Amino acid sequence: MTAQSAKAAMEYVAANVRAGGSHGPLDAKPILSVLTQGCVESLTDMTHGGAKYNLWHLMGEAVANAADSLAVIKKFVYDEKRLNLPQMVEILKRDWAGEEGESLRLKCISEVPKFGNDIPYVDDIAKEMVDYFLQRAEFHGKKYPDFIFSPCIGTYSWIISIGKKIGASAEGRKAREPIAANLSPVPGRDVSGPTAAVRSYLKLNTAPMAAGAPIDLRVSSSGLEGEAGTKRVEGLIKAFLQEGGNMMTLTITSAEELRRAMAEPEKYRGLRVRMGGWSAYYVLLSRASQEIHLKRVEHGFA
Repeated sequence: MTAQSAKAAMEYVAANVRAGGSHGPLDAKPILSVLTQGCVESLTDMTHGGAKYNLWHLMGEAVANAADSLAVIKKFVYDEKRLNLPQMVEILKRDWAGEEGESLRLKCISEVPKFGNDIPYVDDIAKEMVDYFLQRAEFHGKKYPDFIFSPCIGTYSWIISIGKKIGASAEGRKAREPIAANLSPVPGRDVSGPTAAVRSYLKLNTAPMAAGAPIDLRVSSSGLEGEAGTKRVEGLIKAFLQEGGNMMTLTITSAEELRRAMAEPEKYRGLRVRMGGWSAYYVLLSRASQEIHLKRVEHGFA
């Protein structure tokens, strides 16, 4: 979400709640309203402004894609002047078509630092974007004292459907491909280990994000057996929290196990992975969602 779209979202929410309900004049959430402070006292459904606190979350998405893309533009367009900005735009409009386009796409992937590897060149861009998002959300939110607009970063399980609405991006993503999940690195680009991925994440200010800003990591089950393995995971989680981390989800498995589950789903009905902030049975996910998990780097503790 850009600062301009955050402003528009606040205006839309405030206008609709005041005009007759955030979910339409005929919609209501009676059970949830009974459990929400203020609705019983005001005799008003929560969707019509009956709650003591009108809390709405402004959700940013594709942070890693945007940071990686801006790093490419900074390096190739401005620092090294390999091409100019109109040329880059035209290549993206054509979705990297042709031999020249594909060659550039591969260079964008391999020759420019990526978020999730503890590299200031790109991490500083991500930090500046997130700071600006928070500042503008706070600025515009002050115009609505009867609402609480809390910024957050997340995608839930919508990474595929969101990606289908977005054209090619400069970090090497093709049009309509999925975006990065939550506040995680682009799948396959965090190649420096789990500590580096977490360090990139911790540079961003997630403290004001009450609705969450998760980083999703896939960790190899190798070396995590028994009490010693549990201690390793415990140490990672504790360090993450002590350094100010907001939310982290871990899927502990192996690429081989995921591939076997895709080939013989009846044997892996109990295999679960983290998906958009909750656990999902891997064999019940769509093929596209399963492949996203395979693309994620398999981090090890060895």
